[in-house]
Amino acid sequence: MATPKKNLYGLSLEELQEVLIAEGEKPFRAKQIYAWLYAHKVTEIQAMTNLSKDLRARLEAGYVIEPPRVAARHVSSDGSVKYVFDAGEGRQVEAVYMPMEKGITLCLSSQVGCAQDCSFCMTAQMGFIRNLSPGEIVGQAAVITQEKAVDGPFNLVMMGMGEPLLNLQNLIKALDIFTHKLGFDLSPKRITVSTSGHVRNLEKLGEYPKLPRIAVSLNATTDEVRNEIMPVNLKWNIRELIDACKRLPISQRDRITFEYVLLEGVNDTPADARRLVRLVSNIRCKVNIIPFNEMEGLDYKQPDLETIERFRQALNKSGILNTVRWSKGRDVGAACGQLATPVAKRGAHLREKLHV
Repeated sequence: MATPKKNLYGLSLEELQEVLIAEGEKPFRAKQIYAWLYAHKVTEIQAMTNLSKDLRARLEAGYVIEPPRVAARHVSSDGSVKYVFDAGEGRQVEAVYMPMEKGITLCLSSQVGCAQDCSFCMTAQMGFIRNLSPGEIVGQAAVITQEKAVDGPFNLVMMGMGEPLLNLQNLIKALDIFTHKLGFDLSPKRITVSTSGHVRNLEKLGEYPKLPRIAVSLNATTDEVRNEIMPVNLKWNIRELIDACKRLPISQRDRITFEYVLLEGVNDTPADARRLVRLVSNIRCKVNIIPFNEMEGLDYKQPDLETIERFRQALNKSGILNTVRWSKGRDVGAACGQLATPVAKRGAHLREKLHV
């Protein structure tokens, strides 16, 4: 039986150098291959025309270039597109192309499923299946930008399926490719990594020399509520998370983003707004107020417009930079928290517990 060919896609510059050395070539050729893979997005070894015919033939004998395969596309009325990628063994992972006022933003996934069990998120209903490889993370962006003919820089948000900081090693490798001059050549300021609050790995990410922008899914102002809707809080509570955010080496011209999904009757009261102000007032930050995207399978509701506006005004009066983020792609299940197949109903138990 023939030995399966190895996939070049997703390899780091150092790993490509090892491939070249194994082929009896000088390591500098790795930079050429790296640029072909990530800057030029070629998928055929024969397209690497500055490599010798002999080297191309030897590479073809043992290697392929295989970014993730698109299994389906769902086009929203607002112009966004949900891409469904084949993750093998009957599994799929999703990413979203979003045309915005200030350019293109891609929402990428880091895992198949998610282990965080946040009760307001459909991805959590899947449970954790596996981490995505660097090539599977980077490949989402490569395939989408190639297909949509994205010309010039774009923005990336690691806010799709999964908890990026629980796939930190592969995330860092992907960030290296996104920011490398011979890769996608993106500024770290065009990349946002979202976390549910894994303090230890958040601190590790803070040591990364090309630190991306950080978004923290806070979503509650008391440990009682956050324990229920985000079980990660049982390990690292709100105070520990806020303290970790204060220690991050954020530049003077940058801000941490706190994401706050508004759930009717759970975390949307004037008291919640006041507590949120106290929590973040000593951090250079902005707050993204995200009205809950209602989904079949989850019993939470989106607050009415008056409640949303009252919450926003409370932050405004206290000088907290904020915006109400209305999600794109809701009609095709591409909005915040919707990247999964509905499997169960949850949420009502919390309102009952809190007597709201």
